[in-house]
Amino acid sequence: MKDDEMIQILEYGLMEWGIVLNAEQRERFMRLTRWLMDWNKRMNLTNITEPERIAVEHYLDSVAPLAFGLLQGGMRVVDVGTGAGFPGLPLAILRPQASFTLVEATRKKTDYLRAVMAELGLTGVEVVWGRAETLAHQPEYRERFGVAIARALGALDVVLECTLPFVKVGGIAVAYKGPRVSGELAFGEKVAALLGGQIEKVHRFPLPQSDLQRTLVVVRKTTPTPPRFPRRAGLPEKRPLRLLRKGA
Repeated sequence: MKDDEMIQILEYGLMEWGIVLNAEQRERFMRLTRWLMDWNKRMNLTNITEPERIAVEHYLDSVAPLAFGLLQGGMRVVDVGTGAGFPGLPLAILRPQASFTLVEATRKKTDYLRAVMAELGLTGVEVVWGRAETLAHQPEYRERFGVAIARALGALDVVLECTLPFVKVGGIAVAYKGPRVSGELAFGEKVAALLGGQIEKVHRFPLPQSDLQRTLVVVRKTTPTPPRFPRRAGLPEKRPLRLLRKGA
């Protein structure tokens, strides 16, 4: 598939959400696709390698919060567990007025992200190597962001423990989930309250240009997160909060 065909799929999908690409954004998405596919030959960045699937399952999926007005220009955004830069990089292309901090624990992936940032000329993006559980306790990151986003990070309680500590009171955490999230919402509400938040909205929608169903769970930060959270690296996955008593 040629670049212009991939971009056409992306543009048609974005138009369903009322988003129009300018020439610079169009060029950046084409260059990002080339770099992703080239680096993926050397390291495991993604199992999605067809350009048309990248346009839908990476780019459109990443920028879905824009369809619901969840990310405005000027916001400070942290992308926790960004991996190959999703959702942070596509959002940064479409919202250059916002600032983005991409958190990734794998050194090789941060090398890729920094190379891509330079290639695309994204000046409002910072890449940070480290575990979210550690970084969220550091003063320069704790409760400093208006929005925390996480895609493919795990069950909802794991996502919230690794994102809400970054969010300032009044801000939001956005968890990207698939269609079968209903079973996570009950314990998600309890965990959100434990961490200083509450589920504000659940957006269910089809991804444009596909039959894929997606969900965004929006959690509003209402009070500071207790200092003991997040727990030390690895514990959110090994001992998820849904399995513990409230005082654990």
